[in-house]
Amino acid sequence: MEQLTLNINEKSRTRIIASSPYGIQIELMEYVGSEDVPALMDVSGSLASEYGESARLTKATIRKYFNYPKTLPFVARYRGEIVGYIIGVPLEYFAHDAWARFDQNLGQGNTLYTYAFIMLARYRGNGFAKTLKRVYLNWTKKHGYRYVTGHVIEGIAKNFSPATVIVKRFTNWHGSGKTFEYYRRPIHNASAGRGF
Repeated sequence: MEQLTLNINEKSRTRIIASSPYGIQIELMEYVGSEDVPALMDVSGSLASEYGESARLTKATIRKYFNYPKTLPFVARYRGEIVGYIIGVPLEYFAHDAWARFDQNLGQGNTLYTYAFIMLARYRGNGFAKTLKRVYLNWTKKHGYRYVTGHVIEGIAKNFSPATVIVKRFTNWHGSGKTFEYYRRPIHNASAGRGF
């Protein structure tokens, strides 16, 4: 049985990074309280439908990836409800993973790996994902990172900025049966392109 070290009485602690008069708020989650765990798991269900059940957050993976300041979890709330998130993780966190060794920036402290970027389906296409991405990239740039990286299904990265580089392709990524691209994108002009 999974255990998550959460004080049942302690609320989530977040820092509001951006908000709009339309009810959307982007927060850097500094501590996940038990009240937000079900919503985070629910949002991750969108990943599971596309990439398989292994992509769904569990209490253990919430503890691992919503572990500020080692990771940088940004959540989007709409009228108080968590509707999406991006999790940034310094590349060095993955130093023992074989795929990370293909990145020339490993050990430089200048790259933030985008572990997950997901928005509930009913909130896609209304600008929420774009707002979340823009806030994440701007925050990343202001805090000294020069690159964002991540894994996406083959063919997706070509829609990102022209400066995006495919570092390596991985067939059958984590048993998905799909080829994924590990990309690297400079942040200096990140908010101008589509996607990451």
